[in-house]
Amino acid sequence: MKSARDAVYEALHERLTHGYYPADATLIPQALSEEFGVSRTPVREALGLLERKGLLIAASRGFVLRIRSDEEMLEIFEVRAILESSAAAAAAERHTPVDIARLREALAQSASHTDPVEIRHALNVFHDCVMRAAHNETIYGMERDLRDQIKVSAPWFAPTGRESFESSVSEHEQIMSAIIDGSAEKARLLMLEHLNHDRDVRISQLVSRTMGVAAGESPSP
Repeated sequence: MKSARDAVYEALHERLTHGYYPADATLIPQALSEEFGVSRTPVREALGLLERKGLLIAASRGFVLRIRSDEEMLEIFEVRAILESSAAAAAAERHTPVDIARLREALAQSASHTDPVEIRHALNVFHDCVMRAAHNETIYGMERDLRDQIKVSAPWFAPTGRESFESSVSEHEQIMSAIIDGSAEKARLLMLEHLNHDRDVRISQLVSRTMGVAAGESPSP
C-alpha cells in the first residue's frame, strides 16, 4: 500500500509533467493537504522530493514551478541527447528478446492510433523501452529526471493530424532496426539525430507560445 507521501508525490508529478499547472502557479501545502485529504507533513515531503527532482522551487508561500531559462533548456536537451543516444547504443549490444518485443509493441501502438496525443504517448513508451533495453539504471534515472524538467519548462503540444508524425515514426523504426541488428554506433547516431529534431520542435513551440502570450494572445491549451 502506498504511503500518503508517495500518493501525493505521484499525483503532483503527473500534474507537473502534463501541464496541469500554469507556469505562474503556486503550490500551497495547506491547500494541497485539504485537496488530498491528508496532513501537511506528507504533502511537504512530496513537494520536497519534487524540488530535489528539479521541478519546483521553494517560495515564501509554498512552491513554484521551476521554469528554466533558454540557456538551461538548451543544456538539458544537450545532456538528454547524450544520455539517450548512449542508451540506444547500449541497447543494441545488450537487448534481450523481451526488450525487442516491447519496442515492437510500442511502435505497433503508435501505428494503431489516430489521436496525436495517443501517438505521442506510444512513442514516449518506445523511448522508455530503449532506455530499459540499455540495462543501465543510472542512465535511466538521470534521463527521466531531465525529461521531466523539459516537460515542465517546454511542454509539448500535439499537432492536429497523424501525418505530422510520419517523419518521427520513420525515425523510430530506423532506431529499432539498428538496435535489433546490434549496430551500436548506428543506433547512437540515429537517436542523436532524432532527439535533435525533437529539441528543435519543442523549442519552436515554446518560442511561438511565448511570443503569442507577449502579443496578448491566449496560450495554447
